[in-house]
Amino acid sequence: MSSRKILVIEDDLVTQKVISDALRSSGYEVVTARDGAGAVQSAREQKPDLITLDIKLAKESPDDRWDGFTVARWLLRITDEASMPALIVVSSLDPEDVIEQAADVGAYTFLPKPFTKQKLLDAVAEALQARDNPNQRPY
Repeated sequence: MSSRKILVIEDDLVTQKVISDALRSSGYEVVTARDGAGAVQSAREQKPDLITLDIKLAKESPDDRWDGFTVARWLLRITDEASMPALIVVSSLDPEDVIEQAADVGAYTFLPKPFTKQKLLDAVAEALQARDNPNQRPY
């Protein structure tokens, strides 16, 4: 069993549960966050090996300006490269609108919704392997 820690950042509780359950059933330790501020705090405190990051995070208040890319940029600012978690961007948006921005924030890959459990687990395994071997990035 893997002892890798994964932070699931997803505002939709059903999707968050599906992702979390799939990861837990494969032996990963899972922590969750529903919004941008909580995501950055969890990343700081929990120091995950990997983050699945939804791009369209619900706004909890009119002052809440966090989206997934804002979270990723904050993580890049506060984390040194060696300890930066592997990042998988998850979204229902058109891939053409997301892939370039995902690469710009250092994401390993983009996982379009909906996806199968196996597709998620494959992406996680590949991203963790790439984190351990930085020369294996797809872009």
